[in-house]
Amino acid sequence: MNQYYGSDWDTGDMEGLVSIGSHKLYLSASGPERLAGEPIVLLMQGLGSTIDEWVAVRKLMLPFARWLNYDRSGMGRSESLAQMPESISAESVAAELDTLLKNAGIAPPFIIVGHSWGGITSRELLNLRPNDIVGMVFVDCNTESYFDDGTWGLEVFEPMMGGQDFSQTTGLATSHLLSKDEWKSFYNEQMNERHQKTEMAEYQGVKTSGRALAQKRQLENLPLNNQPVSVIIADTSSDFQRIYDCGVAAGKGTEEERAVYLTHLARLREKSEDWQCELLKLSRRSRAVRVKCGHNVQMLQPQPIVQEI
Repeated sequence: MNQYYGSDWDTGDMEGLVSIGSHKLYLSASGPERLAGEPIVLLMQGLGSTIDEWVAVRKLMLPFARWLNYDRSGMGRSESLAQMPESISAESVAAELDTLLKNAGIAPPFIIVGHSWGGITSRELLNLRPNDIVGMVFVDCNTESYFDDGTWGLEVFEPMMGGQDFSQTTGLATSHLLSKDEWKSFYNEQMNERHQKTEMAEYQGVKTSGRALAQKRQLENLPLNNQPVSVIIADTSSDFQRIYDCGVAAGKGTEEERAVYLTHLARLREKSEDWQCELLKLSRRSRAVRVKCGHNVQMLQPQPIVQEI
């Protein structure tokens, strides 16, 4: 794979490894030529996710906007740190991306698209680059309220989930809009041992990352002023209901574990939309859009994401 440093990422189809000092991250750019001062759309995926999940969105984007995506450390086409940390924070993800953009020579402004945990990492990037971001699209994103509430954790999730294939259980495997080869690439990456170790390290940093972001009081300070913000809200609770139903059918969980799961699921169903709507406070120009699908909107209903961009 080519290694790029200081190349022109604003024209043509570009991809390669870019050094951030300790190791190299995979970066790709495509779409129309970017003129001076025009924004470029920058993708920040969810926990344990790579750019393989976003091919359907990218295809719809290419006719009208420059698209930039990368794989985080230890995932996809990117290299790993020499030593895997036990916990990966959203702050460290944003710092690595900040270095990547600088070393690649990619100038602002940026429109950020964040999904799931990307709602936290993208706001840490906003904290680092408050003047460089001219719009944000949050796709079924986490907020600090998820972690203050303590709605989900492996202790709740695993007793009912253990042994299940998430994509099969939630219907993603049969409802996605990826080609056969695209799905194979996505699925194989998810099953990769290195990927899974990195995902677990990211998971270990989730709650502390949410609390660290809350301390910055971003939602109180209107950091994007009049720059547009879109909040796309999906029906994630339906995914977790399917996991519960499948777990019960398979005899998973004690009565107590099932009761705890249902309590947390009810809380998620009640509060998820309210929590996500808190993101509207980032700007005076913000709106919420609701879609009728599960959490992985990028593979199920890419069009609303493209519309908001």
